Amino acid sequence: MKCSGGTQNGVTHANNARKQRVVLTWQSPANFEGDVVFRGTFVEDYSNYWVNVESERVRVSRSIPFDKAETPLPITTPELSIFTVASTTEKTWPPTTTKATTALLTTQKAKPTGTPLWSFTTTVKAEESVKSHPIYNGCGATKGCFGMPNGCINTGDCDIVASYSVKGDRYEFELRGLLEQASGSYLAIGFSQDAAMGDDTVTECLYKPSQVQNVDVFNSINKGKNNIPYSKQGAKLLSSSVEDGYMYCKFEREQNLGTDGVITDLAMKHHLLLSRGAISGDRISYHGQNKASSAEPISIASLSGVTSRSDVLIRVHGSMMIVAWIWAASCGILFARYFKQTWVGKQFMGKDLWFVFHRLLMVLVWSLTMISFIIIFSEIGGWSSIPSYINPHPILGCVTTGLAFVQPIMAYFRPHPGTSKRALFNWAHWFVGNAAHIVGVATIFLAIELPKAGFTGNPGVMYWLLGSYVAFHVTIHLIFSVHQCCQSSRDDDKDFALKEFSGHRNGIASFNMERKEDAPGSTLRKLLLALYILFVSAIGAALIAMVALSP
Repeated sequence: MKCSGGTQNGVTHANNARKQRVVLTWQSPANFEGDVVFRGTFVEDYSNYWVNVESERVRVSRSIPFDKAETPLPITTPELSIFTVASTTEKTWPPTTTKATTALLTTQKAKPTGTPLWSFTTTVKAEESVKSHPIYNGCGATKGCFGMPNGCINTGDCDIVASYSVKGDRYEFELRGLLEQASGSYLAIGFSQDAAMGDDTVTECLYKPSQVQNVDVFNSINKGKNNIPYSKQGAKLLSSSVEDGYMYCKFEREQNLGTDGVITDLAMKHHLLLSRGAISGDRISYHGQNKASSAEPISIASLSGVTSRSDVLIRVHGSMMIVAWIWAASCGILFARYFKQTWVGKQFMGKDLWFVFHRLLMVLVWSLTMISFIIIFSEIGGWSSIPSYINPHPILGCVTTGLAFVQPIMAYFRPHPGTSKRALFNWAHWFVGNAAHIVGVATIFLAIELPKAGFTGNPGVMYWLLGSYVAFHVTIHLIFSVHQCCQSSRDDDKDFALKEFSGHRNGIASFNMERKEDAPGSTLRKLLLALYILFVSAIGAALIAMVALSP
């Protein structure tokens, strides 16, 4: 096949069958002398592939000049066989650690009638590691460095890393990071006053493989949660490369850059913002989880390493919401729905035990939800930058918080039992409480895919734990409902649920409360309650552990 303007200079497979080895034969053109590099692309599956894998240079040279030959010899060109051997590579794209595919080069000489006209020097490509990139050289000694995830500077395997230094009156930066997509990606460094996106200047390196100069540098500003490109002036690309699934760029930037009231003076301290992602046209797209901000404002002249901003408040927010909606709300609903005829005659401070437990748990839900709501808004500095069509977690979180906020207010102003408005309150209280619980659990499900949650690489365990909780929760409610129906049927009172919502006590409840004894089946209800609390507590603890230990 024909590649890049050449003639018959490439080959590809004829089918998609899996291959352990491919044997190809290359015949050099007549009278050719020089170096040859064999370049290949290897595809394992849709997500795992390697591009621009090169062999060592192969020198093709003439052993005797044509004009020195006494007798013209037939030009017989030897053949070069290339055997490609499967590489050992971590199965990620872009690869984080790549051992370059080895090309075994052997010669198969023709049998000329005279002295061979050609000779070949063949070598085997040595293994290389992406961790040896020069950007890591001098970190903390001749330049400052900042990378993500935390600690990657020491191991040299950052998903994205930036180096910075001041050379005279020049501010010099290097960026290196994984390509988000082969069709176009970007690496960006921003300078912020508050470690959050908004009113920042940004310089980004854009990779556009379709252009002759496939890497270029641009400036932009962050207005709120939107990135707005404005000029190339003030930033100069010094060098760039794209290899092994990584993009690298080195550029200079002027000390004062910005527009529209957003100006950055690099002589001052700033929080560093790093991000990488795909490009859309000439603009950078949403970075998702591929971002980091420095914990403290730093000086570009500083040579010390930079640590990422702590995400402890995000973990606290997630843990509190799990306690509130997976444990406390679930148990509180169970007490109110199925235990009004249990522990009859036993009170605490003049209130039935089921009501004491229910109110205590719901006050806990309300308190944790409000505190967690304030924490997350304080942490991210306002509304989330994630578009609602990508993940509606922020919107549903606000809905859950709103429903939880009004629920105790409704309960405080509840009408007395037996009054005409009691039925309206019962239905409203039931609807708001269950709606808040359902939306709250759904919001926790959606949080798994959030970049800040840290589960996007391996969310399976979280989904399994939450799925197990939902299945068990529904099963317990079905068992309680069937048991309640059976007890009601035995006592010829089949409309106990509707009577409860109508504002009147049903016959069973009134009869047992007058006799100061539990309704039949009390022991089974208590056993199921104990089982439910143990299971939900275990699930909640496992979820909190996952949140605490997430990357």
